[in-house]
Amino acid sequence: MSSGGITIEESTSPQTLAFFLSKGITVKENLIENTSSNKISLGLAAVQCGADVLEVCKLLNWRDFEIFSSKILKFHDYGVYVNYRIKNPTRQIDILGVRSKTAMIVDCKHWKYTSFSALQGIVKKQKERSILLCDKKLPSGIKRMYPIIVTFLPCEFQYIDDVPIVPIQNFNSFLLDFDDYNLGFFYAQPDSSSSRNSHHHSLS
Repeated sequence: MSSGGITIEESTSPQTLAFFLSKGITVKENLIENTSSNKISLGLAAVQCGADVLEVCKLLNWRDFEIFSSKILKFHDYGVYVNYRIKNPTRQIDILGVRSKTAMIVDCKHWKYTSFSALQGIVKKQKERSILLCDKKLPSGIKRMYPIIVTFLPCEFQYIDDVPIVPIQNFNSFLLDFDDYNLGFFYAQPDSSSSRNSHHHSLS
């Protein structure tokens, strides 16, 4: 492996190359380029082939995961702000994606959570960030801000407290269908403290 990527031997079978392509891994001139998307795709393929989940996660940089997630948002015409900071109190949002009147408040988790209580805590913090963001200066025109958790691996929970838990391999299809099935999702609304959730009015 070089700094530019992984070299594919000339003796590599066509079946192996076809497998790479089927997993979204880009091969150019016998080289798997050292890009965030290739790293994530290789990691997912390795896990599907039986590799140890924790070992694969250790090899993936959290920044690669954020970059890959942000690229998917950009592909769907979202304006993207990475590591967006809120002041007073200080909070950081992994990715803020803005399109038209909608914002995605994305928290990227590139390791595996098996505990429901741990995920509940993550969701609660993400809800709090979205509500805090309502009181700050935002890109103009935003009407609803949806907290989203994006994970490296599939999770047994699709939603927790009305917040979607989306595996990275499903993030593209989630965004494609978002406008059709977001009615049940939690959202925060700027300038409307009495209506910050489609179902509830607290973080309980």
